[in-house]
Amino acid sequence: MKSRIISLSLTIAMVLTACQSSHVTKMPRNKPEVQTLSWVHHFDEEGARKWLEIGTQQFSKQDPSYSFALTGVDGGNYLSLLRTWAISGNMPDMYMIDNLDTAMDFIRSGYAMDLSKQPFLAQIDERYLSGVKSNDGRIWALPIDVNGAGVIYNKETFAKAGIQEPPKTWQQFLEACEALQKVGITPIAAGYKDAWTISWDIAADMLVNQYAANPTWIADIEAGKTSFKNNQIHFKEILQRFGDRLKYVNKNPFETDWNQAQMLLAEGKAGMIINGTWTVDGVKSKNPRSNLGLFAFPYSSDPQKAIFGLKSTGGIVVNPKSPHKEAALRTLELFATQQMGQIFQTNKKALSVIKGLPKDFDPTYIELDSTYIQTGKTYDWSSIYIDFVSQDLQKVFLNAITKFIIDPTHNVDACIQELDQAFNRNRRASK
Repeated sequence: MKSRIISLSLTIAMVLTACQSSHVTKMPRNKPEVQTLSWVHHFDEEGARKWLEIGTQQFSKQDPSYSFALTGVDGGNYLSLLRTWAISGNMPDMYMIDNLDTAMDFIRSGYAMDLSKQPFLAQIDERYLSGVKSNDGRIWALPIDVNGAGVIYNKETFAKAGIQEPPKTWQQFLEACEALQKVGITPIAAGYKDAWTISWDIAADMLVNQYAANPTWIADIEAGKTSFKNNQIHFKEILQRFGDRLKYVNKNPFETDWNQAQMLLAEGKAGMIINGTWTVDGVKSKNPRSNLGLFAFPYSSDPQKAIFGLKSTGGIVVNPKSPHKEAALRTLELFATQQMGQIFQTNKKALSVIKGLPKDFDPTYIELDSTYIQTGKTYDWSSIYIDFVSQDLQKVFLNAITKFIIDPTHNVDACIQELDQAFNRNRRASK
């Protein structure tokens, strides 16, 4: 009997061991395949790219089933490349736009999702939704920042040249250029090797004049309703001012690219850059100790007309034809949070459109806020263009302005005549 009990005990022990072994060696389930979201942008500045990387990494940490392929494209070729992808049906899951009106072809082609009913839009300051809203009230992008057009200057170079405060009139601007030049500092940094910077070098002057005279001037020129010679927004005077200040730019501007131009300002070798507020990020990425300021382009003899252009148009678009559109919407939800807004301001050195964020994240913007925003010396250029919607006409415009820059006499009348003739030829050819 004892031997039988021992035998039975051993049998039970062997069965239990087998069951336990079977449990331990069970094959684990396969991990879900990681899906990749493609996101195309044109950010050149290190801070903007870092904001994208931090946000997408945070999303992937929350949902490991998704990763991101971030692709940066040169700003000058960005829209053309997107249109090529749209024609071939290879649009990314997410992409950026700068201006809603210039991106309407993507909306008509079904490559932009209507975001109007998305709850995360409640996190956005309502003032900055107009730039992503079509006439029918639908919202097509998540806006991200408030962009400005003006003059970015190095405060240390101004102090070295004895300039007490930013110029408020055109004459004071020219005097500042002379003062900088006298102490061996290039007054204005220009990176015309990147053609898009040419448009932005005259943008601050063009925008404020369009705002004052005719906000639809670009569209009217494009449609043939007016001409450059008509001088509706004082385009002749804008060109004249541009020609007058070209003698103050760095040598060989067409051999200098945008990064090199920013480096000139970062190192104190140049005093100013006339461009967008994103320049602050670009310059501080190269030299974090850069002491920068912003001031309105002083196109007039009246200091009261020195107002700073601010707007928020464009932003992040979701492709509704994407197989990952739900994940893309959740990505937008993350990027609309205050946390990501703070990361944006800290890294990109730009004003976020998200509610409740402070403006003291950078000394440059503290000054902008106190000098212009709080005093009401700003204008909204959300509905004003600096570029022509037609890529052919934009090329014609840039070619004519390039010739104007190269021409040692900077002949204003010849440039205007060439522009009108070239635009008329293009319109006739397109009919």
